Amino acid sequence: MSENDEHWKLIYTRSRQEKKVSDWLVKYQIEHYLPLVRTLRMWSDRKKWVDMPLFNGYIFVNPDANQRDQILPIPGVVKFIRHNGEDAKVRPETIELIRELLEKGYNVSQVDGSEGSGPGDRAKVLDGPWKGQEVEVLESAGEAYVLVTFEHIEYSLKVRLPKEILQLTQKSGGNKSLWGHL
Repeated sequence: MSENDEHWKLIYTRSRQEKKVSDWLVKYQIEHYLPLVRTLRMWSDRKKWVDMPLFNGYIFVNPDANQRDQILPIPGVVKFIRHNGEDAKVRPETIELIRELLEKGYNVSQVDGSEGSGPGDRAKVLDGPWKGQEVEVLESAGEAYVLVTFEHIEYSLKVRLPKEILQLTQKSGGNKSLWGHL
């Protein structure tokens, strides 16, 4: 990690250019993180497992002061994400959480427009990366999902957690079967 700034930054890339930009960042020896998830893609004649970016169009970077100016000219880079007139900052803990979720094999996916629209139950996590934290829990087809929102890029992810590691702390107004066994 850069010694000058403890926070990571976000760059926005052209559509489907994340891996190519990552290759350039490796070439320039700029610390970065492109979280990838293995997805089954289907074509008319075949199916294939491919590694796709978890956040379409975004790469986390941690350049030192001299490297920042090398990033924008890279082919495929559109801009740095800005917040309040300066580069948006992502805490190192957020990067580590994403890495841990992916390394430990949690089922992580993007939230579509119909999910997460209403308030979910609140639960305390008893084990895993969120141990001890209270999280919002959604239910889909009888499975528990924790909703994780990244405010600077306006992305939400859902992470499937075993119901056994969740302890209900506050129930939403809805009637959910998720907690029927507790």
